[in-house]
Amino acid sequence: MEGKADNSYDMPMGLSFQLGANPRAMDAYAKLNDEEKRQVVEAARNVTTKSEMYQIVGRLERDFC
Repeated sequence: MEGKADNSYDMPMGLSFQLGANPRAMDAYAKLNDEEKRQVVEAARNVTTKSEMYQIVGRLERDFC
């Protein structure tokens, strides 16, 4: 469908907020390839707590910076 975004690649709002609050993690995310970004987004979709989201973003900063 032309003009419509594919929701399978939409970043969860919580991930967007956490990346926006952590410039180093945002930079790390930006440097990932498409498959790695997809894996991060999928992991973020499965979180049930803020703590889990903090862990995902923290791993980005720790493992890719």
